Amino acid sequence: MKIASAALLAATVAAGVAHAAEPPAFKPVRSDEDYGYLKNVQDREGLDPLRYIPLGGEAYLSLGGEARLRVDAIDSPRFGLDGEQPDTFALGRLLLSGDLHLTPALRVYGELGLHRDIGKRDAPAAIDRDDVDAQVLFVDIAPAAGWRVRLGRQELQLNSTQRFIAVRESPNIRQSFDGLRVTRAIGALKLDAFYLQPVALSPGAFDDTRSRSQRFYGLYASTRLSPRQTLDVYALGLERDRVRFGTVTGDERRASLGARLAGTAGAFDYDTEGMVQGGRFAGRKIRAFAASASGGYTLDRPWKPRLGLRLDLGSGDKDPTDGTLGTFNPLFPKGAYFNETTLFSWGNLVSVRPSLGVTPRKGVSLEASYTTHRRWTGADAIYIQPLAPLAPAGSDRAKAVGGAAQLDGTWQVNRNLKLQAQLVHQEAGPAIRALGGKPVNLAVLFTQVRF
Repeated sequence: MKIASAALLAATVAAGVAHAAEPPAFKPVRSDEDYGYLKNVQDREGLDPLRYIPLGGEAYLSLGGEARLRVDAIDSPRFGLDGEQPDTFALGRLLLSGDLHLTPALRVYGELGLHRDIGKRDAPAAIDRDDVDAQVLFVDIAPAAGWRVRLGRQELQLNSTQRFIAVRESPNIRQSFDGLRVTRAIGALKLDAFYLQPVALSPGAFDDTRSRSQRFYGLYASTRLSPRQTLDVYALGLERDRVRFGTVTGDERRASLGARLAGTAGAFDYDTEGMVQGGRFAGRKIRAFAASASGGYTLDRPWKPRLGLRLDLGSGDKDPTDGTLGTFNPLFPKGAYFNETTLFSWGNLVSVRPSLGVTPRKGVSLEASYTTHRRWTGADAIYIQPLAPLAPAGSDRAKAVGGAAQLDGTWQVNRNLKLQAQLVHQEAGPAIRALGGKPVNLAVLFTQVRF
């Protein structure tokens, strides 16, 4: 309950500074924030004295943090398969960060994390519980204007949708990597090159280490084609040792090429992305792909109604005996991209999602949606997050997994305090009923305080 108490204390602090001068909004990756502008602010208000602590010369220190409490109530985890029982539990996260700018060209950033599960029926998952550990710890060096070299433990966000490379915000423990990242900014063009290994979580204190069985590297380029349109292109490599697809276990060496185009045109918004994958797995060729196309139209009416539609495709393996693996690997995906049940991943998936969203007032948003889920091929499994088979692919070739009716609500109370809720009714389609599964109902509430 210590994290819950910390969340309440932080909420009290947030309420107390609501009327202070508002700095820029918090960013999804906190290490991307820069409070150097406060050097020229004479009358610092609220928590500004923590955001900018002068150390002499050009050096300064910024302190920050987060307390988050997530409460889940679910009646049939994993569709009730394997005797899963209803459960109500909480997940607590406490993060404290320090950002030390020694010179304009040298910076050290660190973030400590403490994570707990509260009242969970089953044993905690690896991403539920961890004692005090380094969530982030890196050194930034800027050898010349427009260049940045980052070495150490870091989070990786390369675009706002985070479809295939995410910070894993929704689960309790965010995704970190150990390694090297070099960034070059030239006007509207940003180039990233990186060689990273995901952090392997252990439940003790200061015992998280880099995964020695995985390597992730690539080149990512992003540019603004116009004030309202961006284009990303990328080439990524993922190496995993001793992984399993179907009944085969072996080493995976997967290369991914992709592109993303996003923007707005008047009242329309759109976001499209496609990826093709090749490589080798256990002596078999990899030939896989994924595609996403989403768009929306916002009406010029009270509450700004937005009508949205999204299509997501991820290939599956049509024939396990043909020497080719067709199952798409989503790399390090956003866990709540489909919804908070984590019952769906990109592998072997066809998904269509119409939605209606409204904004009753500033900081408040509501959305209702219905998402259909089908298998790309009945010969491959149903995959849950991030890419784990719900059950081995069997003789039943039914493709309809079942639709999900969903309600989402977000209230940004002030800069520091955010409340979110989601209600999901996931149907059990023929493919789930063939496994003995049943419908799932989920309610999730987030209380998040940042400073």
